Amino acid sequence: MILPTLPLVLYILPAVTVLTLLIPPKRKPIALALGGLCCVWMTGGFPALTLLMSMIVSAWLVLRLLPVQQGADDRRTKLRMYAGISLQFLFPVLGKVLLPERMQIIPLLLLAMQNTEYICDRANKRVAIPGLFPFFCYSAEMPRLFAGPPLSSDAAAAMWQQRKQSAENLGSGAAVYIRGLFQVTCLAMPMQQLHRAMSELIVQKTLLDEWLTVIVYYFMMYFSLKGAAQIGQGIAQMCGLIYPESFDSPILAGTHYGFWTRFMAPFSDWTKRVLLPQFGDDTGSYLTRMLLIFCSIGLLFGSGIGGLLWGICCALLLTGEHLLNPKWIAQIPIAARRVVVAVTVLIFLGMLRCGSFSELFTFYSGFFGEHGLAMSNTTGYLIKNYWFIILLSFAALFPVRKTLTKHTEIHFVRRIAAEMLTVVLEFAMLAMSMAELMSSYLRG
Repeated sequence: MILPTLPLVLYILPAVTVLTLLIPPKRKPIALALGGLCCVWMTGGFPALTLLMSMIVSAWLVLRLLPVQQGADDRRTKLRMYAGISLQFLFPVLGKVLLPERMQIIPLLLLAMQNTEYICDRANKRVAIPGLFPFFCYSAEMPRLFAGPPLSSDAAAAMWQQRKQSAENLGSGAAVYIRGLFQVTCLAMPMQQLHRAMSELIVQKTLLDEWLTVIVYYFMMYFSLKGAAQIGQGIAQMCGLIYPESFDSPILAGTHYGFWTRFMAPFSDWTKRVLLPQFGDDTGSYLTRMLLIFCSIGLLFGSGIGGLLWGICCALLLTGEHLLNPKWIAQIPIAARRVVVAVTVLIFLGMLRCGSFSELFTFYSGFFGEHGLAMSNTTGYLIKNYWFIILLSFAALFPVRKTLTKHTEIHFVRRIAAEMLTVVLEFAMLAMSMAELMSSYLRG
């Protein structure tokens, strides 16, 4: 998991942000790119930094090797394009072997997606060949390396042209940053500790044990990704760059397609931009696209055969949903659809944790009640120690803040009270985050 350390939060992120705010506009991309290298080095070490730099240089060389003139040999162009794309996705695979944490692959996967789009655009003569230094600044921009979004070169250039550095963006960005830091440190980190304890201390899990373990695993994954995305989004907004929201309360999705578009919206947009023109939109092409996406994610972030099976099941489920009549789906009550989607996601999510067929068999035998239904004493003890964090994590899945803002914005007194309460809560979240980071730093 991409977990921020105390030195990273106290020194690197504030130093890069302040430097970016103070230097002239033409130098700001340089500061953010160097900050991106520092963050990758501090979270993944020298192997992650080497892989990142290799990806940037290799992608730029592929862009240089693509034919410049119109009407050049299309076969040679496609050959070089697919070779360059294959090389980009080879580096995240190496990252899985060399890096100790799976979530440290995310910057490499993000960069591979971004470089793939750039290579495709260059092969189709939609962009010019960039210089190495501008391409480096575009690729290594610090806020995007946390958890996205993958931006095309035109979108990134337009974002920099529309950049507006103001006191309002500074305050709003700081608030988003604090919320992201709180989710990573005070929700994802405790859930990681709880998941490790439940996986190691309980040999034969009952039905309730397995379901609680998968729910805790989902909390760990969700808040680590969402928190990292909001940290990057907050830093970008403080510098005047407005990134799109990466998560839109996936628990409220009424279909599996809606769940995945809400879970990582910018990655879904990238899929439509890059993969849709390549494969088309018929059923076979849709299944191919889904298999390519989810099997790749499963192999990178899962444990062996379980990750591959998870990708296949998700692709088949989405394809089956794609074939159904939307009017028939809409007739089912939205609450029932949300429950079905949530249960199905949890059932399949357990596959990511299994590295062999024996582990899969053991997991699903307990998942469906072979070892009993009631909660074990060990699970009860662990849940008793983490009950507040679990309830807080469950509440954070819903758009509570948006709902409160919507109901208070038309009343002046309520709006002022809500803003004051928000400031107090943000200071409390920042204090709790720093305390958790200090505790983790001292223990480590």
